[in-house]
Amino acid sequence: MRTLTLAIACAAALSAAPHRGLLVCVSDSAPAAVRTAAKSIVEAIPQHPLLAVFAKDGASATVCSSEQLAAQKTADQRAYNHLILIGLPSDPMIVAASQREARSAPNDFYVFGFGHFTGDIGYIESDRNPFLHGAAIPLAPFETEVVTITGNTPSGVVLAANAFLQQALVNGVIAADGWKHPTPNLLDRDPLAPNFQPPTWVPAKLGDYRKIALTQAAEDEYRGVLADTGVEPREIWRTKYYRDGAWDGEGEVHALTEYSYGLHRRAYGNTLWTARFSSVAEARTAAPKIAAAANLQAKGEIWTGKQPPYAGGTVQGDSDSAGPLTVWQSKEWVIMTTLPDVTGLPQ
Repeated sequence: MRTLTLAIACAAALSAAPHRGLLVCVSDSAPAAVRTAAKSIVEAIPQHPLLAVFAKDGASATVCSSEQLAAQKTADQRAYNHLILIGLPSDPMIVAASQREARSAPNDFYVFGFGHFTGDIGYIESDRNPFLHGAAIPLAPFETEVVTITGNTPSGVVLAANAFLQQALVNGVIAADGWKHPTPNLLDRDPLAPNFQPPTWVPAKLGDYRKIALTQAAEDEYRGVLADTGVEPREIWRTKYYRDGAWDGEGEVHALTEYSYGLHRRAYGNTLWTARFSSVAEARTAAPKIAAAANLQAKGEIWTGKQPPYAGGTVQGDSDSAGPLTVWQSKEWVIMTTLPDVTGLPQ
């Protein structure tokens, strides 16, 4: 009898297990251009590299209401779905999910690492889902992610949505012609133009990993490279790759790993970091200095080693490291990756 009772309890628990899906959310009061952009994101789900991963367990075929989702008494819908939040900074879901890295004010839009702007400015930031990792959810059964697509004007939001759709940008700033930095800042960095072009040689697939997203580096990252090498790169990109199952682990034991594999701009797992210098000579000089700063060892034309450990925990069962780290130079580029295999990348 006890065995039967336990079996029934286990079956009930399994049947009640939360289901992961994808929701694209916009405010009921959003301007028409923003609502149209949200519908375009829903329509792009089958073709978009990141959206297709988000939707593999199911996706809503319609745009959801930010107000209704924010007002739900339980956190389940907010927590157990990947979320694409699109709208102005006043959107209730965007307010709730904000990382406080950007601030919108009349005639001014500020983003940490990029500075103050006027003009039509689009902004995208991503992270693991904060609603899943809040007090209302006792145990995370898997990972979910949030991509926030916003801006200081409706046109700015559309710029950000287009960058997400066309270049899979998940962290960065986009601006229309005529933007300005009204207040100088030590960490000013120019925004991307609407037709920006990331490196075309970055492969769509690397073994079992596929390219899903792109992050624009902020000025603090450029300053870090300058401090290590004495030379500032012309451009820095971080390309995120995904392997099936990367976000499927349960509970605290997988939290650090899944954060590193996620979309936050400081999550470096499964990432290809690419920095273009002004010349081949500059890149040749910079590569060993970057490797030295990371405590890597030379092996022919490349430097290899391990990432520093994650604070307060382990990743992939390795208590001393968060995984492999490899650096090398290719023409005017310095390439650094946390992917386990560099086969297929330019040497």
